[in-house]
Formats: sequence, structure tokens, C-alpha cells
Amino acid sequence: MRKYAITAAVLAGSLVLFVPLTVTALLGALETIGELFGLEPATGGAVTLLAVALGYVTAMEIARVRLHGFDELDRGSWPRRIARHAVLAAVSLAAGVVLADLLVEGVAVGIGNGQPVVAAGAAASLVALAWVTVRSLRAFRGGVRRPARPQ
Repeated sequence: MRKYAITAAVLAGSLVLFVPLTVTALLGALETIGELFGLEPATGGAVTLLAVALGYVTAMEIARVRLHGFDELDRGSWPRRIARHAVLAAVSLAAGVVLADLLVEGVAVGIGNGQPVVAAGAAASLVALAWVTVRSLRAFRGGVRRPARPQ
């Protein structure tokens, strides 16, 4: 009975924590990229529904990893593994875009208001974000090249 309670708590926690964050990150990244290229933001019902679906997939994958470990990401056939990693990479990229946009705005506000401490803090955070991104991409590339576990 305790095993089922833990599983239910992990699933519920993943849904409550990660679906809204994923939807916000995806829609925010679409808006940021749209503004960057001068396009109208695509935030219609279908786009929102797709973001919710990706949020659900992300939450379920995070729950599986929390319950069974990182090897769960390598289950299934090669195309399914690639699709799983692509979804998680897209969500991570979207979160990075939103965070970078926020930090760039922080630098601009700091400089515009004559607050060098704010600008320096945001700039240092941008450098840290770039460092984490490079490290994550290297780890991702190394993980994809790893042979799949037998089924």
C-alpha cells in the first residue's frame, strides 16, 4: 500500500509542478522568439493544447525518472528514445530562452536605471546560464551516444 501512495504522490507532484511550468516556458519561448523575429505570437488554442500535452509528457517522464532512475529515459525503441529526449530538450530549450530573455531584460533595466549592480548580477547570471547550457548539451550528447540497455 505504501508503494502505491508514494507512486501517486510522485505522479501528482509531477503534474502539479511541471505541467504549469512547462506550459509557461513553451508559450513564453514562443512569444520571445516571435518578438525577436517580428512575428505574431502563436498562442491560439491549438498551440496551448500542444503545450499542455508536452507538459503532461514532461511531467510523466520526470515522474518515471524520480521513481525508477535515469535509465527510464532509455526504455523502448530507438525512435521512441529519440522522441523522448527531443521533447525534454525542447522544454529545456524553451526554459532557457525564457530565462535568457528575463536576464537580458535585467541587464537592460540595470543599465537604463543606472544600477550597475543589477546589470552586473544579470550579466553574471547570463554567463552562468551559458555555462550550464554547454555542460548540459555535452552531457546530453554523451547520453545519446551511450548504447541502449537490452529490453
